[in-house]
Amino acid sequence: MKRRSWIWFLISVILALLAGVVAIAALRFFADRVDPEIPVASQMVVVANSPIAAGSIIRVDWVALTERDQIPSGAIVNPDDVIGRKALADIAANEVIRVQDVEQQAQGPSRSDIPADKIAVALPADDILSKWGAVMPGDHVDVLFTLDVILETDMYPEEVLRVEEGEVLQRLERDQSLDHVSVLTLQNLEVLQIIEEPGVTLQEGQQAQDQAASVPQRAMVLAINPQDAVLLKYLRDTEGILDVALRSPDNGTLFNAEPVNINYLVLRYGIVLPEPLQ
Repeated sequence: MKRRSWIWFLISVILALLAGVVAIAALRFFADRVDPEIPVASQMVVVANSPIAAGSIIRVDWVALTERDQIPSGAIVNPDDVIGRKALADIAANEVIRVQDVEQQAQGPSRSDIPADKIAVALPADDILSKWGAVMPGDHVDVLFTLDVILETDMYPEEVLRVEEGEVLQRLERDQSLDHVSVLTLQNLEVLQIIEEPGVTLQEGQQAQDQAASVPQRAMVLAINPQDAVLLKYLRDTEGILDVALRSPDNGTLFNAEPVNINYLVLRYGIVLPEPLQ
């Protein structure tokens, strides 16, 4: 009886050892096995060209579209969703910008952003600097304007000289009662925000030209004192041509620029007017 018990005991030990050997072999087999790599589709995402500090307004040249294989959750794929917005966290160079890294687009400037002695007005962003993304929130701009004006006194009625001979050729005589004049008007205006009109949903079947015509228009919101706001409205209502000039936010100088008409160009550059036909 005891002998039979020993036999069963030895059989159990042998089976246990065999099971252990099989288990170890199986673990080694699966551990050493290399699964074939599954190619990951790359995607174009927005990355930072250089370090971006938290609180900075992201400019167009600070970001770029780059192809990446590893895409983090929330990666932004459209630069327009980044440009002109505030960075909520520090972003390292070559880092993929995520949705949580930038503020969501607001409908207008925060009331707390408007100085106590200023009001906020919107100016169509249809000049070259604004349309091409060079003007951003936080920038300071000057307003240039060209319009037709009625002059009571002629501008720059001085004589025109021959540059070569130094002799008086003729007096600069022309009718200036209605003249084309360019002036530097409002200066050092702070841009609070760049806003965009709400998108228009197109119906099916509309042509490509309809889609191009539906590109949303942009405007810049300026902090301006009330009197200058009235002046800006008058300039806009005259249907003249308006442009903005970008300046450093640290430059508070008010420039004294001369108005320019054709007389100014003739006198400044020594343009000789043609002699009248006999």
